[in-house]
Amino acid sequence: MDLDVKFDYVKRKIDFSSGYVFKGRHYRCSIIKYKTLYEKALKGTENVEIYHFTPKEDTVGSILILHGLGSLNIPFLFWMGSHLASAGLQASVMILPGNFTRTVNQSVSGKDYFSTDLDRLITMWEHAVVDTRSTLDLLEQEGVWQENNCVLGYCLGGMVSVIIGALEKERVNHTILMTVGGHMARIFWESPTIAFARRGFKRGEGKKGFLDERERLIHTFDKDIEQLEHFSSVSELLASDVHPLFKVDPLAYAKFVQADKVTMIEALFDRALPKQSRKLLWKLLGKPQKYIVPVGHVTWLPFEYALGKYVLRKLGIREARKRMRLLEPVKVEDTIEEEEIKK
Repeated sequence: MDLDVKFDYVKRKIDFSSGYVFKGRHYRCSIIKYKTLYEKALKGTENVEIYHFTPKEDTVGSILILHGLGSLNIPFLFWMGSHLASAGLQASVMILPGNFTRTVNQSVSGKDYFSTDLDRLITMWEHAVVDTRSTLDLLEQEGVWQENNCVLGYCLGGMVSVIIGALEKERVNHTILMTVGGHMARIFWESPTIAFARRGFKRGEGKKGFLDERERLIHTFDKDIEQLEHFSSVSELLASDVHPLFKVDPLAYAKFVQADKVTMIEALFDRALPKQSRKLLWKLLGKPQKYIVPVGHVTWLPFEYALGKYVLRKLGIREARKRMRLLEPVKVEDTIEEEEIKK
């Protein structure tokens, strides 16, 4: 099948704009924008957007947060960004292409990552990886990506985070995966969230790459998983004859990520991802540290504090005063009045 997958891009100094949008007692939030370095960006996704939360006190580490499919989970991750910044982290929430304010023209937020058009699907995954890598470039360029760092990925963002972990071993110290699985063939055919794609198959879509043939697609994936032991590098994997869809699947990159640099947090009542997909990813990642919490795929609200505390502990931040910041209620303040005083 003639369809290459590439995560490369031309690195260069990134010209960006940045302006403050709101602040809290212990942090300030700015929105950073720059033109994507991905050459095949679809209309509506051309500009990378990062909500960057800067601590008002000394910085003790950095975190890059990648959200899940669609838009509803993003406010939860803004909560994480503001509270982790209050505790001393440079916290960046990057909006993945095809989601939220970067939705593809005439499409729906998140939908194109599981498009029945294989070329369009591959484009979205390539774009997400390139934007994440170039965002790390920008954070390094501006001196805010600390050696003490981690990437936190939820759902779709977690799938991208596994690929990033394989490609950016030197720049990412730890990866925290929330409700993440692999085996996109099964996700296509078994996840209730992706029912829209199965309706498309019934209309005759998904012929390229036989996405519309359940048994054949799953069987091909299972065979590709068996081939993983023969690949010694990501470049070998990408140059191989495995299914193009498998080349954007976190399962394919799991072996290239150090198990001791990964934490998986699994939702006990997760119905969005097939259980087998979550278990298989954990196994191929080398059975890293895993926690199972009694929530569903999207019902994380009661566990915000616990997750934030775990992030701080993983980055070696044990000061009680900083941990207590996670318990403070969100109070968003305007920035205009303060800026006017400074003039």
